[in-house]
Amino acid sequence: MIVFDDITALLQAQRDAAWGEVARRLAHEIKNPLTPIQLSAERLRRKYLKTESGEIDLLDRATHTIIQQVEAMKQMVNAFSEYARTPSMDVTRFDVNALIAEVSELYGANPEKPLAIKLALELNLPRIEADAGRLRQVLHNLLRNAVEATEHQPEAHVAISTRRVHGPDADLVEIKVADNGPGFSSDIVDQAFDPYVTSKPKGTGLGLAIVKKLVEEHGGHITARNREQGGAEISILIPTSVDAGGGSVSRRQEHRRERA
Repeated sequence: MIVFDDITALLQAQRDAAWGEVARRLAHEIKNPLTPIQLSAERLRRKYLKTESGEIDLLDRATHTIIQQVEAMKQMVNAFSEYARTPSMDVTRFDVNALIAEVSELYGANPEKPLAIKLALELNLPRIEADAGRLRQVLHNLLRNAVEATEHQPEAHVAISTRRVHGPDADLVEIKVADNGPGFSSDIVDQAFDPYVTSKPKGTGLGLAIVKKLVEEHGGHITARNREQGGAEISILIPTSVDAGGGSVSRRQEHRRERA
């Protein structure tokens, strides 16, 4: 008799735990020197930019570059910290359609990078039990990705849809976010949610990894694909109840930590 065990989930949990440890260590080592570097550059600007000197333009450019790059590094460190931490969940029952409409309005009205957003939200969708703040963060990350992916498109647009899905054990809500950008590179589409995988020149590779982590903290599932008509599509399945699929959110988190 031969017994086969599927250890895919175990291997993924081990990889996630390892990347989390890397992120924690990097955040700790990088963050400490950033503030004094920034404060020193700002002090130089305040003290010497008011004086008359032939090197004033050079000083202005140099200190501005230091401050700008420190801010960029701080954003990266914050992304590391966000991926590494396992926050407690603030679970409430809310209307996910209303949350999507609220977040979408912010991006559709942005004068700098306007984005045409088409909503196809299923009526009478059940209210879900989840952390609204975490799901808002998921939507922000996905819409920011869509803005960046479509920045060179003449008519950038993104479609967001919701529908109710009857699973074998519980009801779920499906959220799809699709854009008309270039889509995922063929060599990374299968690893789109792995940490530090990105095709963007300025990307940290943590945005979708954080999204995946937040979705899984809710007992959900997320997938990515390239659409036949062009562009990328992210599909999220979230249980309508914290008890769907067995146990509360905190119990599912504890179970994942044990597996890792």
